[in-house]
Amino acid sequence: MKLYAFQGYRYNSAVVDAAAQAAPPFDQIDETLRDRLHAQSSNQFARVTKPAGDDGRTPHEQSAALHREWLEQGVVARDETPSVYPYAITEPDGASRLGLCALVGVEPGREGDLWPHEQTVAKSIAERLDLLRLSRIDIEPVFYLAEDDGTLERLLAEDCGGGAGDALVNHTDRWTGDVHTLYRITDPERIAAYAGALAGARAAIADGHHRTQVAQTYAAEEGAASGTAAACKMVVLTSLASANLRIDPVHRGVRVPVDREAMSALPLVREPLEATAGSEIAARVAAAPQPALAVWFQGDEAPELWTLDPDAAPADTPGRKANLPAVLLHHHLLKTTGVPIESATDGSIAYEADPDEIVFLLESSEITAGVFLPPMTPKQFALATEDGDLLPPKSTRFLPKLVSGLVWCGHDAEIVAGDPPQT
Repeated sequence: MKLYAFQGYRYNSAVVDAAAQAAPPFDQIDETLRDRLHAQSSNQFARVTKPAGDDGRTPHEQSAALHREWLEQGVVARDETPSVYPYAITEPDGASRLGLCALVGVEPGREGDLWPHEQTVAKSIAERLDLLRLSRIDIEPVFYLAEDDGTLERLLAEDCGGGAGDALVNHTDRWTGDVHTLYRITDPERIAAYAGALAGARAAIADGHHRTQVAQTYAAEEGAASGTAAACKMVVLTSLASANLRIDPVHRGVRVPVDREAMSALPLVREPLEATAGSEIAARVAAAPQPALAVWFQGDEAPELWTLDPDAAPADTPGRKANLPAVLLHHHLLKTTGVPIESATDGSIAYEADPDEIVFLLESSEITAGVFLPPMTPKQFALATEDGDLLPPKSTRFLPKLVSGLVWCGHDAEIVAGDPPQT
């Protein structure tokens, strides 16, 4: 992939408390959380990523205008020198996941640098594309996993361990307790070392399929020249070899009728679970020999643990080498009972990260069945996606989540190719 340093926009710490302005990614913010974040400050970053559109302007017009105001008022300033930004997320148990915030080229011809793993929805792409066209600002980073030899992790450990100097910002997430720390690298030789670590490497799109496609579409329709910010996407790159990469499940609630007899007749091992709390069910699934999942049908007193037979799935099942329960669910179990794969994106399936929410949906008769899935290992993820197979939507939940508002990039920023050192 092609890596670039860029002049980042950041909150001016002489004017505002930069750490207090950071926000969750826009797609994690519902209306209730949006209103809470907006109430915190007139400079809260959620005001540009998730504007209310309540002043006679469209939300996108409101976002672009507010960012211009911040620049004029000195609330936001641009770094003078193109930089890359090491980014550490330290969880309450002390584990840290390290990443590098930089630009990656996404103009036509660079599609082979990235490998997606999930389907996208046209409506979501159109909404973010409209905002980018109006603002010409890459407002949030996406999360990529670099298929490198581990050098990226070593460089980041050195820089986040003191090599990059003092942190620019330390933001503590009030909901998770995670501490998000951003550093800045301006040294051309060090930037070149990062570029060398990633030269020729591909990256898996972990979080940000829609926003990546937005950037690719924008670069193509604008005819953006290679080596300009408009031909790039701002990303946080973490090594696929990172020891602190966690992939949690997103559980399913099936809203449409399911032929439970046909599903139960499939080749699988069924075992009753003496658990009714969602968190306990999920824990039992995670501890079970894989591939396995738990199913709780509407009206049953308790769920069952199902151990699946991947050899019984259709030959064209994606990611067969990994035997992922989420894939077997959509491409075999549900499909066999008359719930087609298209149901994954047509509203027939509810997606919940919190397993207790699935139990609530069952108790309120909003779903006909709840399905509890196990976490995924990075090795399973790589196996499932390395051949270009697309997994069902919401097959992965990479944790810890990035936050927005630490650094971002305007399309008029100066950027510099981090060319690898010559040998």
